Amino acid sequence: MDLWGRLSNPVQRRLSEHDLDGLSQADVEGSSIDALARRFSIHRNTVIGHLDRLGVPRRRTVRTMTDRTVRQAAIRYRRGESLKVVATKFGVDARTLAREFRRAGVQIRQRRGWPAPSLATQPAQTEPAADPFDP
Repeated sequence: MDLWGRLSNPVQRRLSEHDLDGLSQADVEGSSIDALARRFSIHRNTVIGHLDRLGVPRRRTVRTMTDRTVRQAAIRYRRGESLKVVATKFGVDARTLAREFRRAGVQIRQRRGWPAPSLATQPAQTEPAADPFDP
């Protein structure tokens, strides 16, 4: 089933009242946002929007990694393992690991095959201009 249609004109999936009730109930029962998005064939941001409009309270996000496991994961990542491989070994999603790495100040490598950041987007490294009034 092609959910996206043409690239410039994605198919919009409208949920019925019955679907919205099911979405709300599944969330209350503990289904993740990503699982609900897959189940109802909608984007995760659409799931969040529907739940907000329905007044469904958000669940508190419980941290799945400890500082110790983040340090252990960072060691493996710095040795060259990919973010996805390390995340799988620690039983978390790659996005979770990336968030934990950012929080811990671990530099995340560019994805293989992606262009390096251009020099135009990086701040210029220039020497401070000489003060013409300094003797």
